[in-house]
This record gives sequence, C-alpha cells and structure tokens, in this order.
Amino acid sequence: MTEIPEHLLQRSRARRAALGLGGDAGDAPAAAPATTTPTAAAPTEAAAPAAAPAPAPKPAKIEPRPPYVETALRRKKIPFWVIPVLAALPIWGLMYALTLDKPAPKTAGPLTEGATTYGSCAGCHGPTGGGVGSFPKLSGGAVVEEFPNAADHLYWVMEGTAGFKALGIATFGASNKPVGGAGNMPGWQSLTAQQLIAVVRHERETLSGEQMDAAKLEAEYQAMLDMVKEKFPDRASEFEEAINGWAGLPPTA
Repeated sequence: MTEIPEHLLQRSRARRAALGLGGDAGDAPAAAPATTTPTAAAPTEAAAPAAAPAPAPKPAKIEPRPPYVETALRRKKIPFWVIPVLAALPIWGLMYALTLDKPAPKTAGPLTEGATTYGSCAGCHGPTGGGVGSFPKLSGGAVVEEFPNAADHLYWVMEGTAGFKALGIATFGASNKPVGGAGNMPGWQSLTAQQLIAVVRHERETLSGEQMDAAKLEAEYQAMLDMVKEKFPDRASEFEEAINGWAGLPPTA
C-alpha cells in the first residue's frame, strides 16, 4: 500500500481537530483545540434616560360672550365714508330750515270753533240739539224755523231771558214765544265775537241743517254786523275783525 506522507497526515489531523472530530486511532491524542474565551465587551456607559416629553399645554378656557356683545359683533359696521356725511347733516338741516317759508298761522274755522263753544249749551239743549226737559229743541231745522234771520238768533243768544226782560221785550222768535216760558235762557255776552258768531253758525248749520253758500254766508255776516252796530256799538269793531278774519274760508269751514 502506498504510504501517506507525514505532512499530509499532520494536516489532516489538524483539520479534524479543528472540526472537533478527534484524531485517528493510534495517533497521539490531538491537542485540545484552543478555545478562545470570548471576552466580554467592555460595558458601555449606561445610556442616560430619555427626558420625559413636556406635557401639552392645556387650551385656554374660552368664556362665552354675553348676548349683547355677540349682537354688536354681528352688526354691520358703518362705512367710514358715512361719518363725514352724518357730521354734515345737522348743518345741512339748519340751512334747509332757514330757507323754508314760515307757515301761515292756522285759524280754526267758525264751525269748528262753534262746536267747541256749544259744549256750554249742551246741558240745556242736548249734545246734538235735541232739547232737554222744557228747553227747546235746536236740531232738525227747529232753530232755523224759530230764527229765520241769523242776526235775530245772535241777538237772542247775547241777551237771553234776563236781557229781553230788562229791555221790556215780552216775546222772542218767529213764533213769538213768551220770554221765560220755556226756561231761562242765559245771556252770553261774556263770549268773544268769534265764539258768538261760531256757536250761532254751529246751531244753525251743523245741528239744524241750514244749507250755506258763499253769497248767503256773506249776507248773514253783514246782517249780524249791522245788528251789533245797532244794539252793541261798543263791540262793533270786535265783530268786524272776527268776520274779516274768516274771510276767504269756504262756507263749510
């Protein structure tokens, strides 16, 4: 048989020893393979503990706005150009007012004045002229029938029962009623000329239904003025002024 060279055997034994298979029988025990003790790695410095994350900031508590604040915030804002306009409005208003003509003073018409004055007569003749108790009726044409002439009507209202008796006049009106026979009629000379003319017109036109036009009204005014000049001359200018003050008003005023 062929002899294996020594150096090949030596290499084989070393190889087997490295593989941990041991040497061949009869061979010298192979030296225990050198084991290397793993050297522990040098302890590294303990890592510093990681810093705890900072807590998230709490959201600020939002207080609810009062309703009037919310309303104010939602309200539309005035444009900036409006401010000078608003500032100029008082000046414009003053200038406008100064350019206006002053209105003519309003004068109450005689029928309006008469309705107010008649309140003193309503206790005896009724609010609508229907008469109260023994006092005569004025409505429904009654007063116009009794006094066809407005001047006679005015004369009776101014003198009344006591005035006619003092003058020795025993009857009044177209029916020649006895003075005082239907109750005592107070005299109303304390009223102004405007009030006297107005209340006569109210009783004749509003309560009794007398129809009036411009020509007829002018004739009645003239008849009243003529009676006053004769019976009450000291008041003639007052009545004339009152009649002239109503000149130009429509008959229904």
